[in-house]
Amino acid sequence: MRKFAIQVILLLVVIAGAFFFFKQDGQIPDLPFLPQAPVFKQLKVNNVVLKVEIADTQTKRSKGLGGRESLASDEGMLFVFDKPDKYPFWMKGLTFPLDFIWIRGDTVVDITPDASPPTVGQQDSSLIIFQPKEEVNKVLEANGGTVQRINIKVGDVISLN
Repeated sequence: MRKFAIQVILLLVVIAGAFFFFKQDGQIPDLPFLPQAPVFKQLKVNNVVLKVEIADTQTKRSKGLGGRESLASDEGMLFVFDKPDKYPFWMKGLTFPLDFIWIRGDTVVDITPDASPPTVGQQDSSLIIFQPKEEVNKVLEANGGTVQRINIKVGDVISLN
């Protein structure tokens, strides 16, 4: 009987813990040991729609596009931050060039086109750090050449759906 009571108490503790870790909207909080399902939205710039994966948590932003072999021409990753700052980016783990589109609010404020990936065997300490000229709260990473292909320029307005 005592063993059964201990099992019931442990089960109740596990259930209470599950309720604690789940938010009221049913979403799992950003816990680094739990897998995070990607969230995709549509970003429109210059009448072109890109499917962007949203990186709005520290875990998602840290991983970024690293480890991927490629990115479709109509895709990207949008890094979303809580407050404007000059956030540094590097291309650790990338094998293809990227365009960085630096955004504050809904306006493009800076562009870094065709950033080259690291060379094979390049040390992390020697990787180039990319930063915008002014504070941003969003950064769009797209395939190298996207800025030129869809004519993105400073002052363009983006919309996110």
